[in-house]
Amino acid sequence: MPLCKRTILILVLLLLPLFLPADTIPADKTLDVQVAALVSGRSFNFALWEVGAVASKLKDLVADPTARLDDGAAQQLVVDYVAAARRIGELEGDITRLLSDPQQMNPEGAIAAWQAELDSLRQRQAEHRAAVEATLESQTATVLAEEGLTTLGLLWPPLKFHFSEPPLYLIVSPRQRIALRKGMHLRAEFSLSEREDIEADVDSHAPDYVALVEEIGGFGAYPTMVIDNASLSWILDTIAHEWTHNYLAFRPLGWHYFDDSDTVTLNETVASIVGEEIGARVLERYYPQQMPPPRPSASERRHVRIPELLPPRFDFNGEMRRTRLRADQLLAEGRVEEAEAFMEEQRQRFVAHGYALRKLNQAYFAFHGSYATAPSSVDPIGPKMTHLRDSSPSLLAFLETVSRFTSVEDLEEAVGW
Repeated sequence: MPLCKRTILILVLLLLPLFLPADTIPADKTLDVQVAALVSGRSFNFALWEVGAVASKLKDLVADPTARLDDGAAQQLVVDYVAAARRIGELEGDITRLLSDPQQMNPEGAIAAWQAELDSLRQRQAEHRAAVEATLESQTATVLAEEGLTTLGLLWPPLKFHFSEPPLYLIVSPRQRIALRKGMHLRAEFSLSEREDIEADVDSHAPDYVALVEEIGGFGAYPTMVIDNASLSWILDTIAHEWTHNYLAFRPLGWHYFDDSDTVTLNETVASIVGEEIGARVLERYYPQQMPPPRPSASERRHVRIPELLPPRFDFNGEMRRTRLRADQLLAEGRVEEAEAFMEEQRQRFVAHGYALRKLNQAYFAFHGSYATAPSSVDPIGPKMTHLRDSSPSLLAFLETVSRFTSVEDLEEAVGW
């Protein structure tokens, strides 16, 4: 859309509530209209992505990309692909830093070798992507089927995913409390400065709210989206996590996903539990060399000598949880500005310890807190759901129970506390 037309559209949508009768736009919908206007032309085109992804999977059904690969070759292809994806991420980061360095007089010349390597890696990834996707689909589906998650002997829905850059996610939360008030998917290509411009637009036009544009690691479309610039362990976890959303879409818990923030948290927590469990089993079976070293036992830890002068390790999970609890307390007392100043102070502490948090605000916690097993969550849904899984005889039994839930009360009744 031409810039002038887009600007006019935004102005019209922003000013429309001022000229319409007070009851024309319900009060609870005013923010929706404002946000829609501010991100006009920048939302993610799901239909277009879906056409390309489905076409890719149909092509794989006709010509199996793994037909000429034995198990060992397929597994090595996966390992090499993930390593190359990680190298691509490193190169992209190096190039971005160099291009943004004002001291560099000829950055294009300095990055020529990096760019050549990057182009070569991207071409090779494109050649092998279909085979890697098919391999990981088959391996994960095998483990899920062994858990009994089948219908008439078949995994349903069939596990299909596509390596892709998922959309960005715009989160809007009230300033007075931590809650997801509005969420919208945006196109993935926006730069950091463009993301901050979107956040600033929302903050300025809706002063009672704060915004954050975050990257996501996967998206529960069909086939699902998964990024490849991550560890193999994380990729497998995400493949199973997103498939779980597809599985729940045919059951009451999935049907009620968007009822409220609690049902979002219920769905995301179930998917997280299944993703971690299945992902770990796939990794252990097919890629044991990628398994992290086992943690020492309690008795072994007692006999490990720790240098007395070694500074205490920064506990990200514990510190994030303390930050959330204190922010909740300040907001509950109506001390909004103090809560925001505290979160910013804590963000700087995290950055100083190597955790690159761009923003730490109500919207950050509203988004990350929906995963009740995450360190930024203080939601009791997490411990209750984990207890239910631990007390279930199998993953199938756990999913059969939770998939019937439609509210937090169902979870509380199931665990008895």
